[in-house]
Amino acid sequence: MPKKFSAATLMVLAACVIWGAQPMFVTFVVREFDPIPLVSIRYFTVGVLMLAFLAYSGEKLLPPRKAWLPLFLMGVFSVGGNNVSQFTGLRYSTVANLTIIASLTPAVTALLSLVLLQERLHKVQWFGIVTSIIGAVYLISKGSLATIVNLSFNFGDILFVVSMVAWALYTILVAYVSKYVSAYSAVAWAGLLGSLTTAAYSVATGQFALPYDLSLLAWGSYFYVIFIGSIVGMICWNKGIRIVGPSQGAVFMNLMPLVGIICGILFLHEKFYPSEAVGGILIIAGVYLTTHYNHVAYKLAKYLVKRRRQKSLTNS
Repeated sequence: MPKKFSAATLMVLAACVIWGAQPMFVTFVVREFDPIPLVSIRYFTVGVLMLAFLAYSGEKLLPPRKAWLPLFLMGVFSVGGNNVSQFTGLRYSTVANLTIIASLTPAVTALLSLVLLQERLHKVQWFGIVTSIIGAVYLISKGSLATIVNLSFNFGDILFVVSMVAWALYTILVAYVSKYVSAYSAVAWAGLLGSLTTAAYSVATGQFALPYDLSLLAWGSYFYVIFIGSIVGMICWNKGIRIVGPSQGAVFMNLMPLVGIICGILFLHEKFYPSEAVGGILIIAGVYLTTHYNHVAYKLAKYLVKRRRQKSLTNS
């Protein structure tokens, strides 16, 4: 695997690890902070800080005209479509439903990439995607088929589907907009445009309210959400996706439930179940198959050729 591709893979992996730990911190914040202003202020802060960094580094601040529409759509999909829909949906549905629905993101991204970008996937990659999805669902359901069969979908679950599709579209747009702007500029402008759009909507609907007194835990968690989850995570994701590609990158999102469970065991003293080990192995296997499909396909083809030769020699 080329060094450039390996570095991009590590960036996508780092982003998913960061985002996998993020729900633990978001949980602490949303106890004291409404989701819509939380998301708006989060991405507005990110956008301003990133623009300040771009100005300091001497990079051109204004994107070219062709990039404005995709950047605006990226902001709408990531800030409003993904974050607000996800956080609001948790008021009506469960975390289990959210994670199971989110585990379908790689398949949705691959299908949208196939339709919108004509991006083709190898059979091994499709097998890897399916394997990782099975692993994610098995992990969240703790190996119980009844947990999946008995899912009841409500308004929150519909919002989770909106969130999943929005992130898939955002990922595809990253690959397109990277032709015109850097990863830093994309994070800055998408975050700023998305936060302003979300804030305008929340003000118009009377949902924008600021907290007056946050605990130290909430402030610390919000710091993680803004600076680690938003800035570091989004930069790693955007820089990695432009090389790895939307379909292969999206499969790494199935690592997020595994990271979340590890965080729960280490920091929240949650119990560990054997089904989580099985699910984790399937997820990692699926990610490996998707990202190393050339090596796997070569080994498989070599093995099949060898078997045919042995069979023909035996028959003769």
